[in-house]
Amino acid sequence: MNSKENEPKLIFVKKPNNFMGIKINDNMVELHVPQIFHKNTDKKEYRLELLRFLHSLSLATTKSEDVQISDNELVGEMWPIESYFWMINDYFENGYYFNREKKYFHDNKGKIDWKRTMRTTPIYSNGNIIYDKLVTSRITASNDRITQIYKICLSISLKRIGWFRNINFKVDVQQNMSNQIMIYLIQKELESTFDNIKRVRFKHMLKILRNIKNDSALSNRTTYGVTNYYYVVERMIDRMFKGISAKQLKVYNPYGWWEVDGEKTKASLLRPDTIYKKDNNVYIIDSKMYKYGYTAEKSDLPQTSSILKQIAYGNFVKKMHPDKNVRNVFIIPYDKELDEFKLLNKTKILEYIGKASGEWNTNNVEHNSIYTYVIDYMYLLMNYNNYNDTLIDELCSSIEEHISKK
Repeated sequence: MNSKENEPKLIFVKKPNNFMGIKINDNMVELHVPQIFHKNTDKKEYRLELLRFLHSLSLATTKSEDVQISDNELVGEMWPIESYFWMINDYFENGYYFNREKKYFHDNKGKIDWKRTMRTTPIYSNGNIIYDKLVTSRITASNDRITQIYKICLSISLKRIGWFRNINFKVDVQQNMSNQIMIYLIQKELESTFDNIKRVRFKHMLKILRNIKNDSALSNRTTYGVTNYYYVVERMIDRMFKGISAKQLKVYNPYGWWEVDGEKTKASLLRPDTIYKKDNNVYIIDSKMYKYGYTAEKSDLPQTSSILKQIAYGNFVKKMHPDKNVRNVFIIPYDKELDEFKLLNKTKILEYIGKASGEWNTNNVEHNSIYTYVIDYMYLLMNYNNYNDTLIDELCSSIEEHISKK
């Protein structure tokens, strides 16, 4: 086993609808990350951020989030990353897994099994009973198909995330069974054991095997990623800012109507990214990966179509809740370490940059203004699963402060 530096190549992607994820070809690892991904100078932190980025990809296909993903937006299989790490840890702690069984021998090696020995025919000598054919038992490791499948799962794990720990060695194994047969055999083993450690091991192996779309489990080429990373950003911000559930959000999906030939037909619906409720206020948050996050150019801020859509959300929500204050918000991920933002004195995790509105609106209602903020992408990436009440309060207080100044 050899271990050497195995640094992945970082490729920065500007457009959120281009591929983002990981591509592996033999020992070459490419990570396609958003342009606003800031490479940490601390190697340990940097690898944790890369791992977090890979974890974030699954948000784009989380069914419970009520996001519909087409086949061409998911590239490759969904990776069970936790199972890969478990397999690698298991190998380094315990070595290759073998089905261990007790076997019996007629020799003087191992533990004597007196019950079985006394079933043999003894020798009688000078009034003594002598058992000259001792039956001994030993626990032996059988190099069977389960061991082969274990090695295949370990090989997959090392190829896909071995770089994270600078591990670069190959498992000596060949695949001579289809994935379907391997899944069947491991499932059978799982159902026949009450050993908790074995059950955990087999469950992780099943996750890895079920993840493989074709029978080429040991392929040296693999891809995992999405072409809709803007969905990922939406989900991250929705989680961080305590958005209402997907089920609750459905009632806030406005849609148009077509009336043709005397028949009325629904047009496609609109879906706001996040709705957060606090006190008597309803905050409608749109969170997209606009180029402004890495250019700081005003021309790269949300365009008129996005502004119009956000105001339409505001009108719809106000109609549903006439007694509540409706606030419209844009949140744009950015790289706070960029010089362009430092020159603008924008270096905080959350920064207010201005507001958008439409000149066609004559009604003086608050949701006709869209208060716009940038949030540091690296902070968002590392903390999206943690509700940050302080950050939420900061956002809400800032909006109310800007409204009071009008």
